[in-house]
Amino acid sequence: MSAELSTMPSAITVTASPPRAASRDTRVRVLQMGPALDVRGGISSVEQLICDYLPPYASIRQIDTYSEGSWFRRGFKFGRAIYTLSRALESLEPTVVHIHFSTRGSTLRKMLLAQQVLHARRPLILHAHGGRFDTFHQNLPPSLRRMVNRTIQQADLLITLSSQWREFYIRACELPPSKVVALPNPVRVPARVVERGNRPEVRFSHLGKLGSNKGSYDLVKAFFALPEKLRARARMTFAGNGDLEELRKLVAHEPRIEVRSWIDAQERERLLNESDVFALPSYIEGVPMALLEAMASGLPCITTPVGGIPDVFTDGAEGLMIKPGDVEALTASMARLISDDAFRLQAGHAAHERARKYDVHVYARGLAECYQRVAPVSEWRVDP
Repeated sequence: MSAELSTMPSAITVTASPPRAASRDTRVRVLQMGPALDVRGGISSVEQLICDYLPPYASIRQIDTYSEGSWFRRGFKFGRAIYTLSRALESLEPTVVHIHFSTRGSTLRKMLLAQQVLHARRPLILHAHGGRFDTFHQNLPPSLRRMVNRTIQQADLLITLSSQWREFYIRACELPPSKVVALPNPVRVPARVVERGNRPEVRFSHLGKLGSNKGSYDLVKAFFALPEKLRARARMTFAGNGDLEELRKLVAHEPRIEVRSWIDAQERERLLNESDVFALPSYIEGVPMALLEAMASGLPCITTPVGGIPDVFTDGAEGLMIKPGDVEALTASMARLISDDAFRLQAGHAAHERARKYDVHVYARGLAECYQRVAPVSEWRVDP
C-alpha cells in the first residue's frame, strides 16, 4: 500500500472500546443483508463471523437475500428480503443497513435493496466481495453502469477487501477516497497450532469452489509433474463444490489424490490440522477466506498475486507465490515444500503469525467503528 493510501482518513484504526455498559437504546442497530448463513461460500462465512463477534455496543439482525436451491426458492427468498426490509425501514429498527454484494446478479439485486435504503434516508454501508467485479463492471451496458455507480456513490461507506480493490472502486465508480475503506476478511485464529514436524508424508489441501478459476486443474497437472521420488512423499486432498466429477475423472488412477465434496466447519478444521501445505493458485480472488483459514491453522501456502492476496501474504515468508497458470512454477513450489522441511515449518509458523492481523476480534472492532462513523451514537449512558 502506498504512503498516500496509508494516510487516508478512511483507514481503520482500532481504538479503545466505547464506555462500558452502554444503554441498550443507544446501541448501533445493524440490519445485515446478504446470502443465508448456511450458503456455502466466503460471504456467508464473513456474515456469520460478524454475527458472532460484533461488540456488544452494536446489535445485528440478519436478512437473507439468497439461498441455495431452485430458481423459485431463490426468487422467493429475494422477494421476502424486499418485503422484510420495507417493514424494517418503516420502523425505527435499523440504525445502519449493511449490504454485502458480489458480481453479476448479486450486484444488480443488491443495488435495488440499496435504493430502498437510500429512499428511506437511512445510513447505508455497501460491502464489496466479488473477485470478478472489475470485468463485470466494464462489460455492463452504459445505463446499468451509471445506475450501479450512482447507487454506490450515494452510500455512506463502501467496504472493500483490499487496497487494490479500494483503488479500483475509487477510480471506476468515481468515489471520493474518504468514503472507501479497505477491510480484509476476518478469520478465527487459534492460540496454538498442531505440531507438524517429523511427518512421513507432506499432505497438500485445496478447499473451496473447485474449478479452473481456483487453479484446481493446474494443481492436478503440477502433482503429476512431480518427480516420482517426491510424489511418493506427497498426498493431496481437494474438498468443496464445483467441478467435482471432472476432477475425480482426472485423478481416478492416482491413489495419492482424494476429491471430496463440501465439508462443514468441524471437518474443515480437522483436514487443515492434518495438512502440511495449503494450495490456492487462483486466477481471480477478493481475499479468500480459505487462504486466511489455512494461514490461521499454521499452514504454509502456495498462492498467486491476484485480488487482495498481496495484502495478506508475502512470497517467501508465509509460503510461495507464483503467477496464475504457471504450472511449471507450481510444480517447483510443491517440490520445494516437500523436500525442504525447515522452510515448510518456518513458513507455517510465519503464516500463523501473519493471520493474527486479521483476527476476527480485531476485525469486529474495526467494523463497529465503521458503523459508528456513518451513524454516530452521541450519548452513552454509563453505569457509575
